[in-house]
Amino acid sequence: MRTVFRQLQAYRFAREILLIGAAYMAYEIVRSISADRFLDAFENTQLVVRAEQALGIFAELNVQVAMLSYDGLIDFLSLWYFWGHFPLLIVFALWAFYRHRRQYVWARNSIFVAGGIALVVYVLFPVAPPRLLPGAGFADTLRGVFALQYDDSSLVNELAAIPSLHQGFAVIVGGALYRIVRGGRGIALLVLLPTLMFVSIVATGNHWFVDAILGGLVAVAGMVGATRLERHGSRLTRAVRQRVAHLPTALSR
Repeated sequence: MRTVFRQLQAYRFAREILLIGAAYMAYEIVRSISADRFLDAFENTQLVVRAEQALGIFAELNVQVAMLSYDGLIDFLSLWYFWGHFPLLIVFALWAFYRHRRQYVWARNSIFVAGGIALVVYVLFPVAPPRLLPGAGFADTLRGVFALQYDDSSLVNELAAIPSLHQGFAVIVGGALYRIVRGGRGIALLVLLPTLMFVSIVATGNHWFVDAILGGLVAVAGMVGATRLERHGSRLTRAVRQRVAHLPTALSR
């Protein structure tokens, strides 16, 4: 029995690796299409800036300047921008896969839906982050804490600022942890992770406020989609179980 269980676990893990690999390939295809469209990206960035000015929320530089006054804080936020994204996501995924399978599937589906929406936007509307906008005065704070920079890597699409998946994934992980932990601790995680990421992506000069807002919205869309898939799967499972339960009676007729 243990051997069968382990084989089933290995199959499920391999299936997840294949799914994640397919998602990464989709990201690479989009990156190859949009990563060098700097002219389009800077034109779109100007549209974002004008939209924020019209809304009265164009204050990212003020936030960064205020944070730069505290070396320890800006270093922490720069580190969190990196470690609080994919590294945290990987740790959460491994833990949830083995300990909370249902919530893992929900979070995975949420990320796939949100990520799919984001990839379409990256192709149609590339946007440069604040730190790349010429003459805007933003500092690239990650240079102070990492030797390898994003512009040194061929694996990163620097023109994928909007929507912010740093923000979106933080919302989804926070939501998944709330579903697991519940209570006051669950609420604290649900609030803390997105809030910390929001401050991080703005203070480090990597995202505009609009990026974060839209990142949160695509995360909500992903979570709604995952919840509907979950409910549909539960109904399908119940239907199959009912059919199996009535099978002996049907065969005896």
